[in-house]
Amino acid sequence: MARKTLDPSHTELTSVLEGLLARNEDVTARAVTRLHTSIRDASGITRHTERRQLLEQYQARQRELRKVLGQVQKSGTAIAADKLQQALERVRELEANEAARVASHLAMIHVVAELGGTAKLQRFYKRYADIRDRLAREGSIPATFLNDDQ
Repeated sequence: MARKTLDPSHTELTSVLEGLLARNEDVTARAVTRLHTSIRDASGITRHTERRQLLEQYQARQRELRKVLGQVQKSGTAIAADKLQQALERVRELEANEAARVASHLAMIHVVAELGGTAKLQRFYKRYADIRDRLAREGSIPATFLNDDQ
């Protein structure tokens, strides 16, 4: 004669299984018995047909969820790596552009200075001190043009 269960609808068992699934803890008969108030050993689940079927359903759901989660994590990592690679390429491109501008600016200053326009360049940079200071910080302007006294 089969024993009567205290919870024929398995409400508490379902609640325990849902909790294990939500916390992504391994869904096993032993894990359930640790959390269930009336089932004391794993055989109380594995030998009971309805309980075992419920456990197997949740184990199957967990396998599927973990499979999907693994795919999302892998694709998410790949997407993040791709975005990082694109950002690094953009930074390299901007750094190369800045280096070209600095070299071009210095070359133009040297040409103007060789042609005798040093005084005019210094007057220009005196009027635009904020630009001159920024160019000096970037190394785009020779030290001889930083003197405001001339």
